[in-house]
Amino acid sequence: MFHPAPPLPAAPPPLTDDLAERWLAARTAQRWDSRWLCAVPLLVCVVAMGQAARTPLLCGPAHPCGQSWAEGAIAAALLAEAVALLARPRGLVLIPAALLPLIWYVPDGLPDQVSRWTALAAQAALLVVLARAGAGRRAARQRLADLMGGQQPYPWTLAGAPAPAPPRPVVRLVLGGLLLGLAAVSVLTGLERQEESDARAARAETVPGRVLSSDELGDTEVEYRLPGDDRPRTAGVEVYWDAYPKPGDTLPLLADRDGWVRPAGDAYDPTVWLMAATLLGSVGLVVLGSSARSVRLIRDLAAPGAPALRVVHHPDGDEEVVGPEGGGPLWRLSTRQYLGWNGTAWVPLGDFPLHWEGEEDRPPGLRTALLYQGPDGASAPVLVRRWSHHDDREGVLELDWIAVVCTPQVKVLRRPRPTAPRPTDDQGMPARLRLAVGPAAALVLGAVVVSRSADGWWTGLLQPLLLGGSTIPAVVAALGWQARFDRDALVTSTGLTRRRTAWPEITAATAANGRVTVRTSDDQELRIGHRAVEWLGLGDYDPQALATAVTRAAREPTARPTTDTPDHFPELLVNRLSLTAYLVTTVTVWLT
Repeated sequence: MFHPAPPLPAAPPPLTDDLAERWLAARTAQRWDSRWLCAVPLLVCVVAMGQAARTPLLCGPAHPCGQSWAEGAIAAALLAEAVALLARPRGLVLIPAALLPLIWYVPDGLPDQVSRWTALAAQAALLVVLARAGAGRRAARQRLADLMGGQQPYPWTLAGAPAPAPPRPVVRLVLGGLLLGLAAVSVLTGLERQEESDARAARAETVPGRVLSSDELGDTEVEYRLPGDDRPRTAGVEVYWDAYPKPGDTLPLLADRDGWVRPAGDAYDPTVWLMAATLLGSVGLVVLGSSARSVRLIRDLAAPGAPALRVVHHPDGDEEVVGPEGGGPLWRLSTRQYLGWNGTAWVPLGDFPLHWEGEEDRPPGLRTALLYQGPDGASAPVLVRRWSHHDDREGVLELDWIAVVCTPQVKVLRRPRPTAPRPTDDQGMPARLRLAVGPAAALVLGAVVVSRSADGWWTGLLQPLLLGGSTIPAVVAALGWQARFDRDALVTSTGLTRRRTAWPEITAATAANGRVTVRTSDDQELRIGHRAVEWLGLGDYDPQALATAVTRAAREPTARPTTDTPDHFPELLVNRLSLTAYLVTTVTVWLT
């Protein structure tokens, strides 16, 4: 029998608030690195289907169009990418890196150049986001590793107890193997069906058919007669052409004596089997990878110790939340299993969180816990903390520790604290972005106008003018704004307009919804900033700090700069020319 465990090891260094800030600063592009990225390849598929519906295929009875395995390769690859982005395995950045050359060197995999360039741009964006996020995770992990230093013993090692043994993922191994088997069956079935269809087509006879009926879905009923038949035969075929056959049209058919019929020239379409195999195989690989990863993550629990940090446990309902000493919550852990040690044996506690009543009211010194391994590592983090619980069914269950086995992924509960702007600091978007946003928006909308080139006052002229006249200023205002502190005034730019407001005219400034509202003595309001800075992670923009700095500069002359700042905004000319060029292009396209 093991003796009760000693106190938690006190040697691990504490996670301080300063280290938490530096860890947050190192984790770049994390707000974009989420499972919502799986929508990107799906949106590419939607764009491709929309362009395919608008692109005439010039198919008809004389020139039928078919489908092959090669033409479905891009669609299958995009579907597999969506599954991978949803599952988030290791090495995720390799997927867009592989799809970029595939889309480039298989130009026939997408219906037209619009969808092709859309797919290339989407893959390039995914590659940049995933690469930046991966680099940020590695940098943040290295900062934690430097702090944690050497190995710290697990509490059960000090007590002479065995290490916890989470269950092996047998169900996932079986399920993954089953899904891969079904994917292989789908591929073999598609190949068999295609071979059978080609063999029957080689033995069939070419006969003229007369269309009896056809609907907009392509379901067509035809009448035909084989050589030697006394009476005509009828059959139903599917026609997926732009010009659907009409009753009375002649449709060349391939037919045999057993009732097999299809339009002449059509090839067997294996797309449904390819997509089924892609979906089943992708999910199967993800499940098998998850099971292998689970085994790898818990392998280090058998070691006598691991790098660790001393953290403060913050009970939060059904969540395991920890943070630095002297700071608030930082990480919400992704838990896998709860195990408890009662001095003699490990007690499985299931996969649900366990807190005692009133635990959140304990002082931080009594909520100290140890976090072994930490986030973003190659092994499973383990949160070790004290626990006791009263169960009405079993009485009081006293446990020395709870070992919360987690996954390396964490949800970050706070962002880096930007420093308050000094009176001489410019606030706003980066200079390159301010110069590029106007031309880029005008170019994209101009390409849409040129590709449509619709007739009529509304669709051809007024609608594009209203679209560009509202969209371009809105995009420029969100991504091209800037605020400068001057000795005599606050100078602001929205990308298209500039305003100079003297300090004595400013009465107050408040922050709300990512913007700063400056009120003047004549009851006017001037809005500065946009949430896009925060969303894109482009700078240390803090609306509240900016509002405080503006109010202080307006009320205290000593808080203002002592020199004049340049009153030159080059982006104003660039963005105005871009808007003018778009409007002129729209009118020119409509007139021609």
